[in-house]
Amino acid sequence: MYSIFLVDDEEIGLEMMRDYIRWEEMGIYVVGTASNGREALEKIEAIRPDIILTDVQMPIMNGIEMAKKIHESYDWMQLMFLTGHDEFNYVKSALNVGAVGYLLKPLDLNEIGSVIAKVKQRCEEVQMKKRSMEAAKTNLLKELSYEKNAEHAADLATSYCKLTRESERNRYAMALFSIDPIEAEGEQQSLEDCKNRLVAFLDHFFKSKNIETVFVPYKDGEVGVFMEARQQPGYYAWEDLAAAIRSGLDFTVTAAVGAQETELTEVHCLYKQTREILNERFYKGTGSIIHALAISNQFDSGHVPPFNRKEWFEAINQLDFEQAAQKLHQYFEGLATLRIKKKNICDWAIDLVDELLEQLHQPVPEGVKRAELYHSIYNALTLNEIEDLILGTAGNAMSLLGERLMDKNTKLVHKVRSVIDQNFDQPITINSLSDQVYLSPNYLRSIFKDKTGITIHDYLTRIRLDKATELLADGSLKIQDIAQRVGYESTSYFISLFLKNQGVTPNEYRKSL
Repeated sequence: MYSIFLVDDEEIGLEMMRDYIRWEEMGIYVVGTASNGREALEKIEAIRPDIILTDVQMPIMNGIEMAKKIHESYDWMQLMFLTGHDEFNYVKSALNVGAVGYLLKPLDLNEIGSVIAKVKQRCEEVQMKKRSMEAAKTNLLKELSYEKNAEHAADLATSYCKLTRESERNRYAMALFSIDPIEAEGEQQSLEDCKNRLVAFLDHFFKSKNIETVFVPYKDGEVGVFMEARQQPGYYAWEDLAAAIRSGLDFTVTAAVGAQETELTEVHCLYKQTREILNERFYKGTGSIIHALAISNQFDSGHVPPFNRKEWFEAINQLDFEQAAQKLHQYFEGLATLRIKKKNICDWAIDLVDELLEQLHQPVPEGVKRAELYHSIYNALTLNEIEDLILGTAGNAMSLLGERLMDKNTKLVHKVRSVIDQNFDQPITINSLSDQVYLSPNYLRSIFKDKTGITIHDYLTRIRLDKATELLADGSLKIQDIAQRVGYESTSYFISLFLKNQGVTPNEYRKSL
């Protein structure tokens, strides 16, 4: 449908045109109204309708004067005049300022339909011309994005200015939008579909800001947005756009906003800068707008700082995923701060994964192919993705280690229980037990609780008190003797422990036998 803007100083006549003419049946919708030429010009500048139907005789600014100004700025808008004066001079004036036709008051519905059909045909021709021009502008800017030869760039710039009737001295700015590949690849939507939806979304946004833009599609889901430098949005307008994209599209987009302003012959510099800014996505993550000023003072290092691999591998061998993840995340935060080059990080990550897989004494964890893993690391879009890939490999490694340790741990726990069963009357500590099975105290506590459901301390207490109940049947034994026989030097501690677990004192228990 095409939009129409109505202008008439007679309020009743304006309402009649707006409400009683069946515009929608003719494929037209009313986008706004005004009561004089000056008011109309202000609204038309903001609304940009396809068609304008205006009265000729109006106060403040008549229709002819208004039409001349519109024709100077928006020669693609289609003008129709409405007049109650069937005089040749008015008709001639209307046609001289580019009017498609005119209507006489009172309006005749059949006559309106005939004129509208002619106007719609002109609108379609204008649309085709605009599409052709936009395609030509897009192709020229795309060539300029890669052209570094000054002579060739000058020829392209001249062609662009002839096409658009713009000055060769105009300066331009650029933003580069990139559909984040991981989000874009899905069964329901292709990258090309996402790109088309992104362009439509951006076009609506910039038109709402009255910013004229040219969209240039590049490879891999990237879209360049060119505009005259004087029109480019401010910081907060860009942030508004980022928020709108996050809420309005079901895929994520990262954008780079350049700080340069150049003439057409230097467009390749704009493209180069925004490409470099977009690389910051590797550190900042996806789904945001990255400004040139935000990265101007960043570090840029190729030296990878040391990583405490010994502690990290200890956490993995002890199946402590949380600890391993925390240590790795802290290290990756440092990599982001230092802006270590991506290739160096990828090489380091591959080396770390290699060492991890070698420690497993098999090529790779189950279900993972080493070549695919390396490929994923080198093709990761962000630093977080590399971190996640390493953690995923570590998680698979821990699962494999856990399976291997299951039988081994069962035997270790059985050995610990046997030591306790046979030596309960002796001083027993977690350190003495861990020394016998060659495990750290914390790890021994963990696997014992996992396999038995109780702690080592509780198990030792249970064995000692069970033996104590047997000894209480011998009336010749004093409570102090029984306490020492089951491993307690302190009689008072033994009595309190017995009461806590049995609900009665040793003497009360003996009397109940």
